[in-house]
Amino acid sequence: MRVLLAIIDIILAAILIFIIEYPVIKAKKEVEGKIVYVKDISALPLFVAEDLGYFDSMKVKVNIEEAGIGGEEVEQVKNGTVQAAFGTDMSTFVYKGAIKPDAFKIIYVTEASIDNPQTKLLTLKTTKYRGVKSLEGKKVGYYSYTKDNRWIKYVVKNAGGAPDKVKTLPQSSMEVLTSLFEKNVDFLLARTPQAQVLEASRKIKVVENGFLENYVSAPFIMNVGYTSVANMQFFSEPTKRIIKAIMKAVDFIRNNPEKAMEIADKYLQIDSVMVTTTHVNPKDIKKTLPEFRKSYEVDPAEIQKITDKMLDAEILLKEADFSGDLLRQQEVK
Repeated sequence: MRVLLAIIDIILAAILIFIIEYPVIKAKKEVEGKIVYVKDISALPLFVAEDLGYFDSMKVKVNIEEAGIGGEEVEQVKNGTVQAAFGTDMSTFVYKGAIKPDAFKIIYVTEASIDNPQTKLLTLKTTKYRGVKSLEGKKVGYYSYTKDNRWIKYVVKNAGGAPDKVKTLPQSSMEVLTSLFEKNVDFLLARTPQAQVLEASRKIKVVENGFLENYVSAPFIMNVGYTSVANMQFFSEPTKRIIKAIMKAVDFIRNNPEKAMEIADKYLQIDSVMVTTTHVNPKDIKKTLPEFRKSYEVDPAEIQKITDKMLDAEILLKEADFSGDLLRQQEVK
């Protein structure tokens, strides 16, 4: 009997040790996850985390792919086929996710403000501009991966103009750099960093600095990094490790903006492709970064404010509440 009790004690002790040590064993085990991104400055935390080895330090092996232009990454993240997406235009995220807004968890947002504008309305120096209503009857270019076409018409309408008279034309990242020079558009609504490269050209002028910030909302939520409830539940380990690496990257960007900009140049090829295309002297480009704000630093009212504006701009066709999607700090501990 004593021998049996001793064996039982040994088994129970082994089970107890395993229970205590399992979190440590689990943390040391490498896991895999998948990430998609939009090739935009707002995906910078991803580039930083990859470049500085934050994913490796978290023992998560990530498969990183560039997203298409249709916003399909929103559905992929919602379903858990992708653990996180970074750089998605906020309007596209809300538009695509409106069917089930409570399915998502926002990791961070990028913001532009009056003091730190990230959107510019540009045109050739030979083109006349007398206010927003000047866009009537004109061709206005915008980024194809955004819903900025709806914002342009919204601004014109609020200025008392006729939005139906404005012809908005989607532009790829490369077309944004050439469309004004080739006169494919009369005006261009550009974002950082392309907007800053074009601003440095002697042939181009900025007619509205902070176009979306001034006429839509300040601060203006530009882009978003996010995961989903499904990922947090069914792919908890890789998802949480990805989030932790991204949070470290946001801290790095804040503390080392110049180094972060160098990493952005590396991944977005700002100096090589953009400067070569526009024939701009790199020294003339005034580079700035949008503000990167972690989910728990964002007021839910800000999310609600921008979604209400989207309803007015007909980006959304019905009300959708994303204010409860902000990831809480304790959810990733």
